[in-house]
Amino acid sequence: MLNWLKHRRSRDELPEYAAIRRTPNRGLPSDLGAREASQAFDAQCEVIQRSLREPPRRPQEHSPLFVGLLAASQQGVVTMTLPDRKSPCLPIFSTPFRATDYVRTLLAHGPAVNYLSSSPLELVGMLRDLSGMGIEHFALDRCPRCHHVTAIGCRSITTADAAINCWCIFKATELARLDLYLSHAQASARAGELEAAREVVLETIAHVSAEDPRAHLLLGQIAVALQDRPLLHEAKAFLQFFKLTSWELRLDEADRSGAPSFEFTA
Repeated sequence: MLNWLKHRRSRDELPEYAAIRRTPNRGLPSDLGAREASQAFDAQCEVIQRSLREPPRRPQEHSPLFVGLLAASQQGVVTMTLPDRKSPCLPIFSTPFRATDYVRTLLAHGPAVNYLSSSPLELVGMLRDLSGMGIEHFALDRCPRCHHVTAIGCRSITTADAAINCWCIFKATELARLDLYLSHAQASARAGELEAAREVVLETIAHVSAEDPRAHLLLGQIAVALQDRPLLHEAKAFLQFFKLTSWELRLDEADRSGAPSFEFTA
């Protein structure tokens, strides 16, 4: 059966970048967009997918892997309506943070929700039951700041292996995009293009993942170089939220020295 997520933080406790709240979509530099559209990027996604599908990185079929949303009244799951489809679509997330960010961004004025965790095997059963109730599609890690949604047929996920493979595809793209975007931003920062680097990191956090410590460390170092204290405090707040003490200490060193190296390591 599905499990209640324990020790979850409320959506009001999540840190946030004011710049992302003001401008959720920044777009990408043309050269970075071209690199993402290249065959080399697709090949990198394939390499990561293969790695995720094999032990020790492959998730276990009985271990928690997905997070869903349930109306606090326990009257059913939370769904969304897709522009090009009449049937409801179920949002599913790969981490509790992604789920809570979705709720804060898109459902802030709606009814309260609870968070449910499920293993790949449990997800198969849930999708089977929901498809019989007219919920025929789900979306994994739907970005709350994008209009584009990739809908997946619930009936296509009939085994735990299928659920895990779906996770691997989405997670591989996320990891490849993180490496691509952050490397680009790092190179820009080292070239003295601080504002351009800042914009790429903010776009990364808003649309790819806010859970990679490299993004917050790099953005904090850019803030030091730009003498942007509010941005620096926000970057530190994320590192503190995720309990990344060594990364926070590295950012403190950059702040004290006033000469950030734009390194990623903690």
